[in-house]
Amino acid sequence: MKRTLRYLSLAFAITATLSACGSKDKAEETTTETQTVTTSTAAPAATETPEATPATAPAATFDINTVPVTAANLGGFPYLSALKGYEVNTSNSEDYDFEMAYVYDGKNLVPIEGKVSQRLFDESSGEKKASELMIQRNYETLLTGLGAVKVFAGKVPQEAIDKIGSDAVYKHGKWSVSTDHETSTYVIRQKDKEVWAQVTPLGSDGDYNLTVTERAAMPQQATVLPAEELKKN
Repeated sequence: MKRTLRYLSLAFAITATLSACGSKDKAEETTTETQTVTTSTAAPAATETPEATPATAPAATFDINTVPVTAANLGGFPYLSALKGYEVNTSNSEDYDFEMAYVYDGKNLVPIEGKVSQRLFDESSGEKKASELMIQRNYETLLTGLGAVKVFAGKVPQEAIDKIGSDAVYKHGKWSVSTDHETSTYVIRQKDKEVWAQVTPLGSDGDYNLTVTERAAMPQQATVLPAEELKKN
């Protein structure tokens, strides 16, 4: 009987020990799971936002207010005649009551809207061609005598053309905006007018381009069709 009780006491002790170990393991597992959950739900570290780089201000363009006002008689638009012995190449010339032309002011290509006359001049048959210097000097003397200020003389930088796009520059600049030929750009300021003139000799052939742009508002021509006109149709 004593032996039997001894065996039962030993069995009870072993069972109690195993139960305690199991509880300890479950507690450790629970602690581990809690730590895992806590770790996985932790807020991510804050990310620094880089400071925005300030935009570069565009280069200043020519200030028309620095040009003296002149009262010289300009005559009729487009104001400037051809050199003696030259005639307009009508196939390569354009005149508009309202268009836009680019002028280079020494820093940027500036769009000027208004009346535009772009004329290509060839020497007349049998006439002697003029040198580039003669072409430039003739118009410089004429324009400065009318109160014009020379804004720029030289070839237009490719960088300035690239900002606008070659197609747009050619459409609204033709030979007056070129990296191949030198252009002299003048502006005349009057009380009621702002006139730009671009003189571009085109090489050994003696041809030259003359673009004159008078800044002006668009003349509004389109109107609402009256009801009476609709009835007629």
